[in-house]
Amino acid sequence: MTVAAVVTAAGYGTRLGSDLPKALVAVAGEPLVAHAVRRIARVATRVVVTAPPTHLEDFARALAGVAAAGEVRIVPGAGTRQESVNAGLAALGLGSHDIVLVHDAARAFQPVEAMRAVIDAIEAGADGAIPVVPVVDTLVTAPDPDGALGAPVDRTGFRIVQTPQGFRAAALLDAHARGGSGATDDATLARELGYRVVATEGHEWGVKVTHAGDLALAEHIAALSAEQETV
Repeated sequence: MTVAAVVTAAGYGTRLGSDLPKALVAVAGEPLVAHAVRRIARVATRVVVTAPPTHLEDFARALAGVAAAGEVRIVPGAGTRQESVNAGLAALGLGSHDIVLVHDAARAFQPVEAMRAVIDAIEAGADGAIPVVPVVDTLVTAPDPDGALGAPVDRTGFRIVQTPQGFRAAALLDAHARGGSGATDDATLARELGYRVVATEGHEWGVKVTHAGDLALAEHIAALSAEQETV
């Protein structure tokens, strides 16, 4: 059994306000995708990165200096996340008993410990596992048509989903082969077919870089992470 990973990085990141694909935006002197691959390569022996077809050479340069870069393959992504993950899975050539992680390059600073918790849950018998964190903000329902504030929602019943989402390879391959096209993530595909997906403990550093304001937070996390690794 091996652990392999698909790192999804095919988005253009228009909400980030950059001329570059989001995964190529630099944080702490390196593209987000380099940070993401370096971390996940500590738990996965094979990594495939799905990149925008227009920027494959840029991604090759971005990952040239990453540790274990010889075990990283870059493939063109597609129009949807599901299609991009499919392309990554095909490139990995998985065995049915392997474990596969699907990770967002935009969550480049998810700690390795959170990734290992996902793997441990699958080795313990789950078909899939996802890191989650509690909701800390106050929640309300959508405003009424007249603009009135929505009703309060008990946040203790909710969790924020992060990545990497991990699966037994046989389960994820089956979910992609039989699942619908409207799912927003792989866990939804798997659960719709009856596979058991469990929650594991995520981390506040697993935040997704989406808007320009998130870059300052990413820089802060990168600095904290670097300090921890030098202790």
